[in-house]
Amino acid sequence: MGFKENYKNFVQERINKNNRDRLINQRPTLVCSNCTGGFLYHWLKLEFCSPFINLYLTPNDFITMLEDFDNFLEYGIKEVKNSEYDYPLGIGLHDELIHFMHYNSFENAIDAWNRRMHRFDKNNMGIMLTNFGEDIELLKRFEQLPYKNKVCFTSELYPEYKSAYHIKGYDPKKGKNLYATQSITGKRYIDQFDYVEFINHLEDSNG
Repeated sequence: MGFKENYKNFVQERINKNNRDRLINQRPTLVCSNCTGGFLYHWLKLEFCSPFINLYLTPNDFITMLEDFDNFLEYGIKEVKNSEYDYPLGIGLHDELIHFMHYNSFENAIDAWNRRMHRFDKNNMGIMLTNFGEDIELLKRFEQLPYKNKVCFTSELYPEYKSAYHIKGYDPKKGKNLYATQSITGKRYIDQFDYVEFINHLEDSNG
């Protein structure tokens, strides 16, 4: 491992430690459209209190799910047989596709889902949407969701939408995802957003 990689790891672990020291809420339920939640749980050394780990939904399917979230959770996830993907694929109440891309079987994916659902706490829940493709109609639908604690990470400024948070330099089309290192400082793009403060206020504002 070279000097730059060592330095990056050192800086990022220092960021993670500072964030862990600031963290009060130790059991947040993060509902994320992709791996964002998994990274945050890992960096903050928290137990997975959400089934939305190691999977992704398209922004449209993610919002469709949240528009009828209680019924989606009650309905459960069915297996899509003979899908075109080389990983397990599930389908929800309104035909939302759940891509379990980091699991080797549907059974393992659902076992992990059900295990983490036992820790799910809607009164301590935050919602994060990424890679929405700068589709204004999707952003409008996301804004209208009846949840106080939600954020959509964007590569453009949308000051008229309270839930939109602009990440400078973030551009998934060019491979600059939220977890990529943005500069020599070692900070990741998502570090522009104070996710510790976001998590610390979940219980207060949902309760």
